[in-house]
Amino acid sequence: MQGPIAALAWLWTNLSVFTLTLLLSSIVLYLYQWVKERRQYHSIFAKMGVPYVKPHLLYGSNHQIRGKGILPTDVISKWVKTYGKVFGYYVGWKPMIVVSDLDMVKDILIKEFHNFANRPKLVIEAQPVVHTVVGLRDQRWKDVRSILAPTFSMVKMKHMAGIMNEKVNELLTIIDNKSKAGVPIEWYSTYQGLTLDVISECALAMKTTCQRDQEKDEFFTAVRSFLKNAVNPAIILALYFRGFGKILSFISNRFALSGRMTQMIVRHVKTVIDIRRKDLHVKNVDVLQLMLEAAESRVDTDGSTLNGLPKEKPKHKLLSDEEIIANAWVFLLGGFETTANSLTYTTYLLTQNQHIQDKLYQELQDKIKTDGQLTYEQVNSLTYLDQVFSEALRLHPPVVTFITREAAEDMQIGDVHIPKDMNVLIPIWLLQRDPEQWPDPLKFDPDRFSPEAKANNTRHPMAYIPFGAGPRNCVGMRFAQLEAKLTLARVLLNYRLVPCEETPNPLKFEIPTVAINPADPVLIKAIPRE
Repeated sequence: MQGPIAALAWLWTNLSVFTLTLLLSSIVLYLYQWVKERRQYHSIFAKMGVPYVKPHLLYGSNHQIRGKGILPTDVISKWVKTYGKVFGYYVGWKPMIVVSDLDMVKDILIKEFHNFANRPKLVIEAQPVVHTVVGLRDQRWKDVRSILAPTFSMVKMKHMAGIMNEKVNELLTIIDNKSKAGVPIEWYSTYQGLTLDVISECALAMKTTCQRDQEKDEFFTAVRSFLKNAVNPAIILALYFRGFGKILSFISNRFALSGRMTQMIVRHVKTVIDIRRKDLHVKNVDVLQLMLEAAESRVDTDGSTLNGLPKEKPKHKLLSDEEIIANAWVFLLGGFETTANSLTYTTYLLTQNQHIQDKLYQELQDKIKTDGQLTYEQVNSLTYLDQVFSEALRLHPPVVTFITREAAEDMQIGDVHIPKDMNVLIPIWLLQRDPEQWPDPLKFDPDRFSPEAKANNTRHPMAYIPFGAGPRNCVGMRFAQLEAKLTLARVLLNYRLVPCEETPNPLKFEIPTVAINPADPVLIKAIPRE
């Protein structure tokens, strides 16, 4: 017996050694291949002859641009001074080329748009973002964009002004209560409540009370939490390890691992869709209704006939229910934080520049003469308000790391040969503060946008692109401008904005995702007008 047992023991021991050796060899081989592949990716800019930030083997340059207390805008500005107007850096393995040469920017966003129509591929291709105008690509993006664009036409904006006025009435009540109590207002969270109420009703057909019940409102809390934590450890891992994003996409889409905010929106929009399809005679004025009408347009003709009957065009412009829900979701995200930021920064700048606030108030007195609801036409007649808001957007664009594109094919842009699949970043914060284009760039000067200045303008057209440029610019630009300017006009007609001891000076910022947010409470007092 000892012979067979000893033989089995010897075999087991040697098999274990063999298995362990095989396992260790496989790990070493994998690591060797991984390092070899990573170094190949990290050699792309050297082969292109483009200056670049020396990458870390794992992080690329991402650890330099993201992290607690780090502002990507500051880092990119330093890199431009070091490497020039065109340079590269790496996010994990992925190369990103930064272009701040304005002629090249124009080529990428407008002239050669056909080759840069797509935004970079999503790190995690999860629902519902893959069906939005942000996540869609190629022809399907063009189809959906063409359907959504009429949502923000002048006619639609006139109707939506009524919803905006209703929500501003609530805002003025809140301001009045704080003013009577003699306490400063925290404008960022206050404007967040306003913009979420507005966009919820205009995009989701959902009446919310985020302004009144911020501390208790589950939806308000969920939306803010979603945006604050959108760049989470899973996203970071997907940035550093190529296969991890595909695994997460599979898990997320198979098991619906979405946040509570997304689940709340999806459930609500599905319910509204069912209700409206049962009663097609009721016409609502909101984004959701327009998408529904597009989806229900089963027959589309171009005026031609076949055998005496209208000839149908291809039905590729119809929206699926997934696309309706997804784009309602992305409109909410896009119209909430960015508009609240713009309102907060404009309010702050007016507080710090009382002479500009006085001049704007005088225009309101001359042209409006009422503190009640404002019409689309009245808001658009306010020339100086437009100058003030435009200058605020120059200093504080709504998003600062979102104007990105992906090359569909190899393309020569200026002196640089951009290869297929290369991601391009346009550093909008830097462009709009460039002293070559904007003398004394940190000064708040609305006269830069006066009719006279515009008539004699010699600046490059790409020096000011707060909503992007070209066919893939912000589809909700007109909506955001109307909401912000209507709100500012009504607030300033009723209150003078004045700094107090708690007012931050200067402002500090943070960039959790693509928008630049106030890092600290923005406390300012509102004094009733006599």
